[in-house]
Parts: sequence; structure tokens; C-alpha cells
Amino acid sequence: MMPPRRRDWFGISGFDPGEARLRRGGFLYLLDSVGSTSDFLLSRGEAAEGRLCRWDGWGWQVGDRQVLPPPLEPRPGSVAVARRQTSGRGRLGHRWQDGGLAMSWLIDPLPAHQASRLAVWTGLTATLALRDLCGAPVRLKWPNDLRLDGRKLGGIILDMVVQGPRSRLVAGIGVNTGARTRDVPAGLREIAVALTPDPPRWSHLSHLAGAVLRRWEDELPRFLAEGWPAYRERYDEVDDLDGLDIRLQSGRETLRGTSLGIDDEGALRLRTADGAIRTLLAGDVHITGISQPEGDHAAR
Repeated sequence: MMPPRRRDWFGISGFDPGEARLRRGGFLYLLDSVGSTSDFLLSRGEAAEGRLCRWDGWGWQVGDRQVLPPPLEPRPGSVAVARRQTSGRGRLGHRWQDGGLAMSWLIDPLPAHQASRLAVWTGLTATLALRDLCGAPVRLKWPNDLRLDGRKLGGIILDMVVQGPRSRLVAGIGVNTGARTRDVPAGLREIAVALTPDPPRWSHLSHLAGAVLRRWEDELPRFLAEGWPAYRERYDEVDDLDGLDIRLQSGRETLRGTSLGIDDEGALRLRTADGAIRTLLAGDVHITGISQPEGDHAAR
């Protein structure tokens, strides 16, 4: 039975994750509070109070509120959404400040070489989905930051656990939402921004969640078949580091240079002061200035 509307903080009647995900028969976990939605789907952490939801072909069947343990064997296609995360995290162990959409979804098993290419591409599909749904000029700061008007809107993280001969891979997204400036914590207002509900376009978290999942599912077969060459143009359109001077921390190494976009593996291309081109698969990026395009960067 559908819960009373006043208790439906997610807006489940408007949740459309796409036909491909619905066909898998996975569960939707609507959690009141959880440490991390990704940890929950990875069978880590503690049980959480919430509702277990199933798609019956006609609509969502919503269970009673109960204590839900992390699934030992989650059904393919399962999704977890939390009203509140207490231990949300970003890349490199950074803490994710709660305040909007917090969602993770299970990824079907993939060969390791394909799974390793998904992180930046997942950020791209989320960026494009939010742009199309909200009409906002969301951009992607490599490798996983969603940005709007020069401030952080959200982020993407992929996480994996190896269980015997099998592994379990999940993608997680956090997007700041709020109707007022004060919905962004006071200490973050200079660096963070929130999406404001726009009823003609979206009014519930379910609309954001569905748009992100549909785009990801619809585009995945093409990405697995064709890789980054098929998406390079779209990436360039939303690249928030394009032509910027940056400082990148990769492990114990600190690099400075100009961002030149990505290569065919989703690695960042960096032109250093001596003219050398470095490619980095991971790192923490800080923007330091604007560079004039020249050389192969101008020809891209």
C-alpha cells in the first residue's frame, strides 16, 4: 500500500528509473537514515529503518516501515535512496555533506577493464541528465564533481567489494537540493550550491533520481561497445576544467599544469610547465587560474 503522501518524502509515484532497470526486478530501499547508501548495498554497515519497495509492472508497491538489514545478496537492479546519510563520503575519503538526493545503485557484473572506465563516464551521464531535466548549466569537474555556477552541486563515487570469485560494484551520487540559500549549510555557501525545485520540470527527489538512472542505463550499452570516443564531444561541452591551470594531488605527487581534457580511458591530460603531457587516472584537483589555449589543446 502506498504510504500517506505526507510521509512520502521521496515522491515514489514519480520514480521512473527506466525500463531496463525495472525489468531486472530489483528492490528500491527507501531509507529514513543510513550511514551510506553505497555501504548498504555492499552489505556493509548497520541496518536502517525504511521501506522496501517493489515494482509489480503497474506501479510501486511500498512496504511498511521496518528495520532493513543490508542485503547479503541484493537483487540485480536494486537501488537505495536515503533521506539522511550519517557517513556519506566522496572520493579519497572526503566527507559528503548531506542535504538532498543521496542514492546508490547496483551495477551488473562487468569485466574489470570496463568497470575501471565507468567512474568519469557516470559523472558525465549524471551531468547530462540533470542539465536536460532541470535546464541548469551543470558541468563536470574531473573526475567526479558536479558543478553549477562555479560551486559544487554534487558528486559521484564508485565502490566495489570482492566476495570470493565475484565482486559487487555500486555507483553512488549525492546532489544538493533546497528551496532557499539557507538550505546549504552556512559554512559551505561560498563553495556549494543547491538545485531549486522547479515544478514544471521537477518537484521531488524521485524525478532527479529517475532522470539520472534512465540516462545511465540507456547510454551504458553504447559506452561499453564504443568507449570514450563516442562521448568525447559531450564531455568537452561540460568540462569544467577546460583550459584551466590546476594543481592535482595524486598520491604523494603534486602536479601543476593546464587541463587538456581526457584520453580514451577517461584519464585527465595535463600539460605541465615544461611542455610535457601527463595522464592521470585519479587525483584531487584544485583550480588555480585560467590559461590561454595553445598547442594541441587549442586543436582539440
